[in-house]
Amino acid sequence: MTLKFFRFVRGYVDFKITGKFPERLMNITSRYGVQMWSAAPCSGGITASMYLSDYRKIRFFTQKARLKTRVTARHGIPFIIARYKNRLGLPIGLISGLTAMMLLSCFAWTVQIVGTERISDTRLMQVLTDCGVKAGVLRKSFDVQSVQRAVMLKIPEISWMSINITGSVVTVEIKEKTDKPKINDTETPCNVTAKSDGVITEMNVLNGMSKVKTGSGVAQGELLVSGIVETKRDTIRYLHAQAQVLADVKYSKSLALSKEYSYEQLGRQSSSKKKLKFFWLEFPCSISLSGFSSSVASESTANIMINNTVLPIGVSALTEYETTNVSVKSKEEEAKQYFNNALLLYEVFEKGESTLVSKKIQYKQSESDYLCQCDYVFNENIAKTVEFSVTD
Repeated sequence: MTLKFFRFVRGYVDFKITGKFPERLMNITSRYGVQMWSAAPCSGGITASMYLSDYRKIRFFTQKARLKTRVTARHGIPFIIARYKNRLGLPIGLISGLTAMMLLSCFAWTVQIVGTERISDTRLMQVLTDCGVKAGVLRKSFDVQSVQRAVMLKIPEISWMSINITGSVVTVEIKEKTDKPKINDTETPCNVTAKSDGVITEMNVLNGMSKVKTGSGVAQGELLVSGIVETKRDTIRYLHAQAQVLADVKYSKSLALSKEYSYEQLGRQSSSKKKLKFFWLEFPCSISLSGFSSSVASESTANIMINNTVLPIGVSALTEYETTNVSVKSKEEEAKQYFNNALLLYEVFEKGESTLVSKKIQYKQSESDYLCQCDYVFNENIAKTVEFSVTD
């Protein structure tokens, strides 16, 4: 295979030699150290192959020996160049293409992220961009070790990170930190106190000595279950007190809604500006002369993808939307509906683990606002574990 490639680069010809005693060609080639291969007899002569430069050397000697040579086929790069030597565009294009490929191979075409589950790819990509790792940057313009340290300092959720550069693709592989398992400590001495005011409805003491009874009213921080227990031998034993103490706890929620308020609403008019992105370069594709006194904008980018690889070539569009200020006067029924929805969200998301016992809503009005006052009673676990130190 290597010999065939070498012959193709140098260029060779297939030829036919005729005349009296064409076998004398063998003597001529051996005398002058000329390589010849694939020699074979044919009708009226011999066929063979020879390098182009050697063929030019032996033509004089074959004519002197009254032998005639005729080229039957030409192979190799010299003949291809000679064929297209008058078409300057082809070699210039070839050289330009090879030069562009060599230059572009020095840049990072795309950045791939592997291993993210809880960390947002957008957040990680923004941090990488701030550290100099992005599509279109020179591969040798950033230090991998420095970037890894900087990213891990800015995103503490990462426990391990590796940046690998393969060709023009930068692969960022990370491993997220896992939460430490919660260890159920049953050895450290502690008491159980009340984390809020309430009236006890049920007590389930697992360990320790109860200090209150069902139906008792307790204040925040009051001792419910003690971890100090006296034994029958008049000695003191220190325990890790555990208990579930259910109590009715009062809560109050205040809400307000303005009778007249304003907000920004998207209008019907919009304008768009497009840019062609090529690595770090941007070329405007359109010009928008529209201007709005109040507006919001959104930007989108569509890049070319080949074999699941996103190239740093694409089109970005910046769209600007007109906004108008809208004033609204809220009605009493609308305000009540708003309050009811807000209270429902509070009950589901903030007090989802508690049991609703009672709920009392009062609606009021001021000159500028609708007001809502809601008094709750929730039945919930108020037990709070508090460690204490033991000294001799």
